[in-house]
Amino acid sequence: MCDQINGGRGGMENLFLQLTALVAGICAVWLAQSLSKKRLSGPSKKKTDARRHYAKGVQLLARASSSSSAAAAAEARSLAKDAAAEADAAIALDPCNAAPFYILKALALEQQGLVQGAIRSLDAAINSPETSTSLSLPEMADALAKRGSLLLLTRKNMNAAITDLCQSLEIVPDNPEVLCTLARCYEKSKRFVDAEKTYQQAFALDPKSEDAWAGLKRLRP
Repeated sequence: MCDQINGGRGGMENLFLQLTALVAGICAVWLAQSLSKKRLSGPSKKKTDARRHYAKGVQLLARASSSSSAAAAAEARSLAKDAAAEADAAIALDPCNAAPFYILKALALEQQGLVQGAIRSLDAAINSPETSTSLSLPEMADALAKRGSLLLLTRKNMNAAITDLCQSLEIVPDNPEVLCTLARCYEKSKRFVDAEKTYQQAFALDPKSEDAWAGLKRLRP
């Protein structure tokens, strides 16, 4: 059933790459805005310095996530650790606009295998009134989906995972990967009718989805 989470690993890795691309895109926009200003001081300088730390963290995380061989695993963890440190530096400099920084930190912690720390970092991005307003609706949908997938990995609090994934789908409904993650949560919760229906939705959106096909096979022996 849902314990066969390895079957959905590809979908979660795709979501990881999507979120990495997301934070990289935000970073590029912010840097372009910052570099257009000739003189910076006080709060403006802190914000620009925060974005530079963020840019460096995104670059480090991209290098870490591209290291796939076993020999490069230690280097990837080290790069991810450095990326998390850059995120912390950005958060300290610009705490009121720190949601993307917390997302970067969450991805870096996940890369190190620190799932609970990654969830706490996403909590800070999503739940804090001071930071969550710096996320657009699609960015919030991605953050909720990521937290839901991590909660699934912990195999605890499936209700919270389901809530996150449903909220993500309310913002961006037609996401087959998020639907498959939600279906696995339903499986884990023994809500098999809901799981089958959700896999069917994912399969209708993406007939090539291996996760949706495998889920339907499990539920239709």
